Amino acid sequence: MNNATFKKLHSKESFFILGNCWDALSARIFEQAGYKALGTSSWALSSMQGVKDGENISFDTIFDNAKKILYQISIPLSIDIEKGYSQNTADIVTNVVKLADIGCSGINIEDSLVHGGLLPSEQFAKIIASIKTGLLANGFPDFVINARTDTYLSESCNEKIAETLRRAAIYHEAGADCLFVPGLSELQSIYEISSHIYLPLNILNLPHIDNVKDLQSAGVNRFSLGNSVFDDMLAYLEKSIALTYKSGDYAAFYNHAQLALTFK
Repeated sequence: MNNATFKKLHSKESFFILGNCWDALSARIFEQAGYKALGTSSWALSSMQGVKDGENISFDTIFDNAKKILYQISIPLSIDIEKGYSQNTADIVTNVVKLADIGCSGINIEDSLVHGGLLPSEQFAKIIASIKTGLLANGFPDFVINARTDTYLSESCNEKIAETLRRAAIYHEAGADCLFVPGLSELQSIYEISSHIYLPLNILNLPHIDNVKDLQSAGVNRFSLGNSVFDDMLAYLEKSIALTYKSGDYAAFYNHAQLALTFK
């Protein structure tokens, strides 16, 4: 049921905001606020383990975290699997099917290389096609593959719009359900890309993005919060803990509204 609901959100005629959580508690808070679907943030989850983003945690950590989140929420959950947590396509497919089996509704998978640059588009397309074949073979036709292209993050990509459009067409043909272009933020560029691709367009929250109505008008279909909420929370913790330690006023920790969250 969640898979079909999540797939339906991914349409060129619709717009939704994807909350990005990092654990079961943050997922509960996003759901409580009214979000219709969630994704995980690899940046946030990696930070929670004390390491940098970039597959420095294990797939087991990703998988166990997904299970804990799914136990707490009833809305669709997509998992950021970065580059797939393997260099072997068959293993990547296995990882994705495992996530589908426990109730996840989608994944993010990216075409960037570990040390910068972009994976050849045809090679990444083969990974997407293999994932789609594996999902269909295991009874998950509505599981969403969000193909992330790092054309706007890669210094090696000069013709960003042209290369994004080229990769979008190839990834769509391979079976992707949505195109994620982190770093894309200029409204005219968003419009040009969105109006020339078949896939729904997903962009990432950035410091200078503050009007989702403008984004929707420009052709954005899925707006991901990424690590923005996690970073804001972390900054608050750093400030609050440092200030109370210096001032000695620990009663300041209770200067907040009554918590609405309850636990099972």
